[in-house]
Amino acid sequence: MLRRARTVSVLGLLTAGALGLLAATQPWAVVALVDGRELTTSGQGVAASLSILAFVCIATALVLPIAGRWWRVVLGALAVLAGGALAAEAWGGRARVDEAVAALVAEATGLAGSAQQAEIARLTATGWPDAAIAGGALAVLVGAWVLATGHRWPARAARAARYERTGSGLAWDAMDDGEDPTR
Repeated sequence: MLRRARTVSVLGLLTAGALGLLAATQPWAVVALVDGRELTTSGQGVAASLSILAFVCIATALVLPIAGRWWRVVLGALAVLAGGALAAEAWGGRARVDEAVAALVAEATGLAGSAQQAEIARLTATGWPDAAIAGGALAVLVGAWVLATGHRWPARAARAARYERTGSGLAWDAMDDGEDPTR
C-alpha cells in the first residue's frame, strides 16, 4: 500500500490544484439583463488568491516525489495549509458573488441599489465555487495522508542519489566532474 502512496499523493495534489485553477477561471455567476446582455463574474474576480493557492498545490505535488523524509513532513504541512486556504478562499468568494454581481450590473447599467433589480432578467449561480472547495478539501486530506505516512515511504532510488555531491548537493555537478549521467 505504501509503495503507491507517493503516486496517489502526487495525483491527489495535482487534482486539487487543477480543480482550484479551473474554478478560478470559470464563471461563478451569470447575469442576464433585460436588454439581452449577459454579464459573468469569474472565480478570480471574487476570490483573487485561488490561482496562487492552486499553484502551491501543484508545485507541492511536483516536489513531493523527490523529497526526502523530513521534506515530506514540510510538504505535507504545506499541502494542508494551502488546501485549507484554498477552501476558505473559495467559501468566502462564494459569499462575495452577490457583491460582484451588483458591481457588474452597476457598471453595465449605471444603476445602483434596488434599481438594479428591475434590470436583471435572470441570475444563475454555477457550481464552480463548490469545485474549488472540493479541491481545497482534497489537498487537506492528501496533506494529512502525507504527514501520517510519508516517513514510511521508500527512499529515493539509489541511481538518483549517486549523482548528488556531498558538498553542494546539486545533481548536475556530477556532469562537471566528467561522469556520464546515462550510465
